[in-house]
Amino acid sequence: MGTFAEYLKALENPFIKTCRLRFLQPDGTTAFAMDNNFLKKRNRTFIADGSLTVNLQNGQRRTANISLDNVNAEFDYAYNKLWFGKEIALDEGLLLPNGEPYYIPQGVFLLSSPQESVVPSGRTISYNLIDKWGNLDGTLYGILDSAYVVNAGTNIFSPITTLLQQDKGNGIILDNVTPVYTQYYNGRSVTLPDGTTAQYIEAPYDLEISAGQSIADIILGLVEMLAAWVGYDASGALRIDPSQEDIDDATKPILWTFSQAQTHLMGLSYTINNAELYNDIQIVGDQLDENTQPMARASNYDPKSDTNINIIGRKTYREVKNGYGTQKQCEDYASWKLKRMTVLQKSVQISCSQILHIEENKLVEIVRTDKVGSPIERHLVQGFSRPLAGTGTMTIDAVSVNDFPDITVTTS
Repeated sequence: MGTFAEYLKALENPFIKTCRLRFLQPDGTTAFAMDNNFLKKRNRTFIADGSLTVNLQNGQRRTANISLDNVNAEFDYAYNKLWFGKEIALDEGLLLPNGEPYYIPQGVFLLSSPQESVVPSGRTISYNLIDKWGNLDGTLYGILDSAYVVNAGTNIFSPITTLLQQDKGNGIILDNVTPVYTQYYNGRSVTLPDGTTAQYIEAPYDLEISAGQSIADIILGLVEMLAAWVGYDASGALRIDPSQEDIDDATKPILWTFSQAQTHLMGLSYTINNAELYNDIQIVGDQLDENTQPMARASNYDPKSDTNINIIGRKTYREVKNGYGTQKQCEDYASWKLKRMTVLQKSVQISCSQILHIEENKLVEIVRTDKVGSPIERHLVQGFSRPLAGTGTMTIDAVSVNDFPDITVTTS
């Protein structure tokens, strides 16, 4: 098999893109696959004119759409064909110089909203694909038929593991892929208002989700206790990452360096939504039995930031977080919120050739040869979209790491 280094080298020159669909068994193994290699009979049914879109957010991150030649009705949306709950893995890649394909996973998806087209020249069927969050938020599965309670002191990750192992009612579990939990919180503790300590990964308060809500609501409620990120990654695993490490993005992996002197970069478009920008965040927790109330304030006084309070004045956002009973929770959430509300309003859209290993929440660089000294600007990827076909432009939405402020946290 080819290596990632060979892929990167091939990416620097014109290449032939490959795209593959893997139709999965209930246990996650591949039942059969087809790509856009038209030398193989089954592959001739795959029409690579769809697209892939990824957005960094808590919840559903990945969507795609595909078209299949369905002249023999093999891919009808019907029982014993492509049916409710069927999982499809999408891989993109390229042909290496030796003619061997190199694939990169782009997600595991569920079928949604099939559309069939019948014309004199043939018959096609198109599927919208959503990532496996659709099994949790009620789109396909996940609606609760009774209330669900997580008691204070419970390991936050334990209910998530249990919920993913839940039977759909047909002998198949919701998710057979082991979730990826951050190690960041292991061994860390917080000080409670009474002076005692508790482990960070223990629920600080009871969480109750009502019947009619979803498993996704439970997971989001638990993740909010940590102020963490949650969503399905490109391999189809539910992943929880700490927002606390997300405060400093400068140390994250750099996936690609664009230069205006190269053909990969086709254009840059900057947007500033100043009406949605805040440089001062107040987070207020619950009123406690001791008549105290935890709160924290994260402010941008960073002289390197052009939106700091000393330049534009104080613009405050205040939020009450029900269930937040510790100072540390308020501090972590305020810091994370300040970063997002300070820099997400100053964004850049990168138009480029297709770079197939781009991931959300990782870095790309741009060498600005149009500026004096050709400075290198780092940007954090917030999302991207690209066609599945080998031709067409990719769009990357990102924010400049240089704009992230040094944060001042106070307790008032």
